Amino acid sequence: MTTAAGGRTEIGFGLRVVAALGLAGVVVGVLLRWPELIGVSFGLLAMPLTLLVVRGPVRAEWWDVSAPVRVTRGDPAELVIGVAVTGSGRWVSAVAPDSGGRAWVTSSSSSSSSSSSSLLTWPIDTTRRGLVPVGPERLEFADPFGLVRRTLATRTSTDVLVVPRVSPAPVLRPASFRDDGMNGERPGSEQFHSLREYVVGDPLKMVHWRSSARTGTLMVRRMVDTTVPWLVIALDVDPLSYNRPGALFFDFDPAAFEAAVDAAASWAWANCTTDQRVLLTTTALDSPTVEVTLRSRESALDWLALVEAGEPGCSHAGRIAAVARKRAAGRIVLVTGAAAETVGLVAQWSRLAQVTVVRPE
Repeated sequence: MTTAAGGRTEIGFGLRVVAALGLAGVVVGVLLRWPELIGVSFGLLAMPLTLLVVRGPVRAEWWDVSAPVRVTRGDPAELVIGVAVTGSGRWVSAVAPDSGGRAWVTSSSSSSSSSSSSLLTWPIDTTRRGLVPVGPERLEFADPFGLVRRTLATRTSTDVLVVPRVSPAPVLRPASFRDDGMNGERPGSEQFHSLREYVVGDPLKMVHWRSSARTGTLMVRRMVDTTVPWLVIALDVDPLSYNRPGALFFDFDPAAFEAAVDAAASWAWANCTTDQRVLLTTTALDSPTVEVTLRSRESALDWLALVEAGEPGCSHAGRIAAVARKRAAGRIVLVTGAAAETVGLVAQWSRLAQVTVVRPE
């Protein structure tokens, strides 16, 4: 959204008085042959004359030409803004909030000599993850002498979502996967898979008597579970887990936390397959759980883009264990920056599922 503001720069009443005094002083100085008075009077005349020379543009407008909706953290990105200036386009610049940046507008004259247009390229800071406001907030004219400064147009910042970076990650087999010729399917009682020879301990109701009679060997039905198993990926959001190495006191390392978010995104992206579903969450007590499928992987990245570190001591191992138990998850992946602090969590969770601890470098 843009707002245009126009109006010619006028010389105020005070400067008119200064100009009149300067002109009168020149006349009196010439009549009295007083060179000092003539010099001072010319100095007074210089101020309004300078403003006339550096008179600013009459009107300006700007609009977003191209703006990305979402970008990956660390990737180069830019916002392109169209600028139209009516009047002189000299010394017109775009200014970011709180003096966060300035870009001079280099205009190209159109068919009308009194107007100009240009494209302004504004870089997007993708070093930080999240919803980032992008772009300048005002278009202003300012002469190089600092005598005139005027806002020509204002603009609402464009919000760009910076999502975590996905890198190659190991693909975990479901916890019940066995190399027994079942193509990754899990033993169960839902659907017939094949026949095999009887093994002591097999229930007699599973014996396939017709095939047993034909082969002369007891054959039993092999049944499989058709449901797709779950893998729980939990991101540790306790800032104590990301303390800077060697720090005597608590010193949260934002770079380490960002690396952990990227790792959680990478593991969720890689392990979301047709043989396994992923449940993404954090160790915070009030954290939601996000189901990650092949179709919703981009949405999972959008959710991770807004995840922030919580208060110290916010990790709750019991909640992760409850989530894994509710979904009958066979595996849990804990992404954390801690070392010895996670031993207790692993010991507690390993009773329910196989636990893999990921510590990003």
